[in-house]
Amino acid sequence: MSNTITNISTNKNTTYDYKNKKIVITGGNNLYGDVELSGAKNAALPMIVAACLGEKETRLTNVPINLRDVKILIQILTEMGANIAVEGNMVTCSKGDFPNKVNAPRVSSSIRYSLLLLGLTSALKEKIKLPLPGGCKIGDRKYDLHILGLKKLGVEVEESDEGLGVNSRVLKGNNIEFYLPTTSGTENILIAGCLAEGETTLLNANTRPEVLQLCELLKAMGAEVECKNRILKIKGVKELHGGVTMPIMPGWDEAITYAVAAGVTEGEIRIPNFNMEYIKEDVRYLRQAGLEVFEWGGSLFISGKGVKKPFDLFTAPYPGINSDMQPIFATLALSAQGISSIADLRFTDRFQYVNELKKFGANIHSFGNTAIIEGNKKLNGANVQATDLRGGASCILTGLFSDGETTISNVEQIYRGYENITSKLRRLGAEIHVQ
Repeated sequence: MSNTITNISTNKNTTYDYKNKKIVITGGNNLYGDVELSGAKNAALPMIVAACLGEKETRLTNVPINLRDVKILIQILTEMGANIAVEGNMVTCSKGDFPNKVNAPRVSSSIRYSLLLLGLTSALKEKIKLPLPGGCKIGDRKYDLHILGLKKLGVEVEESDEGLGVNSRVLKGNNIEFYLPTTSGTENILIAGCLAEGETTLLNANTRPEVLQLCELLKAMGAEVECKNRILKIKGVKELHGGVTMPIMPGWDEAITYAVAAGVTEGEIRIPNFNMEYIKEDVRYLRQAGLEVFEWGGSLFISGKGVKKPFDLFTAPYPGINSDMQPIFATLALSAQGISSIADLRFTDRFQYVNELKKFGANIHSFGNTAIIEGNKKLNGANVQATDLRGGASCILTGLFSDGETTISNVEQIYRGYENITSKLRRLGAEIHVQ
């Protein structure tokens, strides 16, 4: 298969290099119109890795190919020998000669999902040395459960200051229990366990929508997997045939972000070809905050015309509010008439963005795992930075309804997870551009 990934390059001038870019917003515009969702990043990344187990080509459509993390992952897998081709938003993957390197590329350290290379190489009974993973700096993001699970399957794991090394000669199914549900840890066990001998049962798995779609892909490729109610059961097979086509699910997190954008700007938007199936708890809070949210004709409609009300939010494993969304809801709380609270039960250090929101004049305080937000205050544009992916999105949302001009730096964090966010907001009526 010819490799057509001309835009996946190790050159420093790649399209995902936003290091010296800034996002500039002039606030005050109401947002109206339609916004098309991209494929979900957190579904696309593990599915691309899993597709590299197939003997035949697997085609993934609706891939958010312009996202920085997606580009980097494809670069890593391609450099290591996987057969990957990109055409538009379709990514075609098969095993090829992967892996033909013991050392993962250095760029692996820049994304969290490089951890899935551990499960992939374990499934293929190969060795790999992986730099410690990157991603958002939101506190203690342990990978001990990844190691625990892989060791239970018979993988030899070596830890050092330089990174992680794995070596698997024979994988055997086992009973595994996580002390907390981790998304990528669950995905690593899925990817490795589907080619292990015997049966694997994982208790307290994270069975969120992206994990369920990964299960669907693996089953279509020939795996025997059952995943529901925090329990994952895998019966190992000798090989995955691949040769399937599957669309990446729409980005539900992107949907919530644009819904909040409609709310804080007192606008009205429609999200075509999307429903509330995976965001029922998020919608409950949106409605509690005064937004009108409803489905009609296969689309989701959000109106922010009503008075915004305060709320008290706790993050929780799916189907609860994902920790990712608490900075987004914090911005919504700033527009509410009253005092709201947000408690993050997963990442206690995910409140780094609070200091950035204070630069707008926001009355918001954080302590421990909680933020207290006094809404309905006059906010003014500010010079801020994206502390992480969602913290950066919260700065964009706050800039949309603040007076004057907002300039956001460190925007490469935002482009890790939001495809074409500035152009999408501009089509809705926002005055926003990259410089």
